[in-house]
Parts: sequence; structure tokens; C-alpha cells
Amino acid sequence: MRPAHASLALCFAALSATPVGADSPPRYSEEDILNGTTIAIASQDLCGFRVDEKAIRALLAAKLPDLSPDLIALQLRGYARVLPRLDEEQRKRHCTETRALAQAAGWLR
Repeated sequence: MRPAHASLALCFAALSATPVGADSPPRYSEEDILNGTTIAIASQDLCGFRVDEKAIRALLAAKLPDLSPDLIALQLRGYARVLPRLDEEQRKRHCTETRALAQAAGWLR
């Protein structure tokens, strides 16, 4: 894996969930949802969807109170540098997985 994409490997792993059945939507654990918060925000322009950032930030404040706004901003800046470097296949997979997680979490607008 190229170094620019190494940090996304963890993100892809966090967003991947095993479908319950062939016709069932994927189910995400609370940990999956929390791991997908900032990546969902950062992926909006790349993937062509909008999320409820206020709801995401409220979830982070409630569940991860030690995650300061500065750390959230740092994560978002990191994703802003890495996401545009995805090739077409990686981008398609990333956007499909991120959109599914955002929808399951109720964040899509």
C-alpha cells in the first residue's frame, strides 16, 4: 500500500461491516459509528453527499468528551490531504462504505 493511503487502511477497516444477510443492510456497531464520524464529515465533497455535522459533533462530545475540537480539526485536515489522492477504485469503495455508514447512523441530509 502506498504511504499516502496507509492511514486510510484503518478507516476502511473501521467502516467495513459484515452484512447480516444477502438482503439485509449492513449493521454497524457503536464503535464503527464513532470511528466513522470525522471521515463522514471529511468525505462530503469527495463523495457528493451531506451529513448533519451538528449531530456528529454532538455524538462525539457525548461519547468521546476527551476528543477536543482541535483534535477533530486535526483529523479533518489529515483526511483533506489524503482523500483526494485516492484512485478511482479506492474512491468508489470509500464513498460507498462511508455513505452506507452515514445513512445507518442517520447523518445523511
